[in-house]
Amino acid sequence: MTDQEHNKYIAFTFLAHGAFQLLMMLFIGLMMLLMMSVGPAPGQPAPPMAFLGIFFVMMFVFQSVFTAPSFVAAYALFKRKPWARIASIVAGVLAAVSVPVGTAACVYSMWFFLGERWKSVYPDLKVGAALGLDRGYGDPANVRSRDEANQREFSYQDREPPDWR
Repeated sequence: MTDQEHNKYIAFTFLAHGAFQLLMMLFIGLMMLLMMSVGPAPGQPAPPMAFLGIFFVMMFVFQSVFTAPSFVAAYALFKRKPWARIASIVAGVLAAVSVPVGTAACVYSMWFFLGERWKSVYPDLKVGAALGLDRGYGDPANVRSRDEANQREFSYQDREPPDWR
């Protein structure tokens, strides 16, 4: 299997994880609506609708935190964006707790993006280019030589330590 195919299959695993999470969010939402629509038993107090509403909103936000990165990573992988590697690692870490689909997406993406295989899919991408870490001392326009850069960065003056007596 080629590295381009691995990239595509990782995108599909993130799509599957995101779809599974959306399906679970829909199921839980329907259960919450069912709980809110059932009236109280005779002689029993009504359920606290405000609490159930707040609980539903918190559940939706929490579930979205684990769902959205999978779709973002899948998009980046399909379009081969320069930030696809970072998005996949973040999405993989967040998906790891969702067994079995999320764990599979996590293991597969970590195997691919923490190894050397991703470099053939993204050949023009340096390791730190997505974060802007490729600027500075590595740029020939900014530094004449490595020795000059090291001397400029680590120039210490020899002096005696202060007398603390």
